[in-house]
Amino acid sequence: MRTLLLASLLPLGLLAQSKTLLENSRVRIISAVDVPHQKSALHKHDPNRVMIYLSSGDQDITPEGKEPQHNHWKAGDVAWSIGGPMHTSEVVSSSDLRIVEIEIKQPAPDKPPQRKRNLDPLALDPKNGKLIFENPQVRVYRATMPVGMREKWHEHVGAGRAVVLLTDASARLESENGKFSTLNGAPGDAFWTDGYIKHRGTNIGTAPAEMIVIEVK
Repeated sequence: MRTLLLASLLPLGLLAQSKTLLENSRVRIISAVDVPHQKSALHKHDPNRVMIYLSSGDQDITPEGKEPQHNHWKAGDVAWSIGGPMHTSEVVSSSDLRIVEIEIKQPAPDKPPQRKRNLDPLALDPKNGKLIFENPQVRVYRATMPVGMREKWHEHVGAGRAVVLLTDASARLESENGKFSTLNGAPGDAFWTDGYIKHRGTNIGTAPAEMIVIEVK
């Protein structure tokens, strides 16, 4: 697990290329493009966040009164960013750094949600679901869906889950109540679903799909 003691994304409003993709009582999901060699103003972030990097780049985070912390990001990297100290941020490589940030609005629950192994997506399909990290607020994993794959029935415990696409995706979703829906999107798109809804998805696209799943406790 890679943990940042400081945020690596400018606050909404300080960066012209940022926008809120969705927001509810549990999360705010922001898409941002951090441009090279434009050092931010001194600022801080209060919520803890999951940071998903859609492109590669080098970035310096400088805490107030301290030396820069250098980060090299690769496309597909995921990090846990702890809110707190004042700092500046600057992309020091030559290309835009594209980021999706998931702000976790609520503190960790007093009691962690209990998973049923026969409905836990990581236990059911360890080949296509790889844990990235888990802490008292979230469980984060990378999911892949080969063409034509249909998932086993499963559920995401806790408040709900956010999904951020790393590739194009086209899927049909089936809930235990017999309802069907579709999920279609491109890299960087984000979706939210409340927890404890048993369901399964099928990749109906023409290419494998890859995504980051953030289960919010």
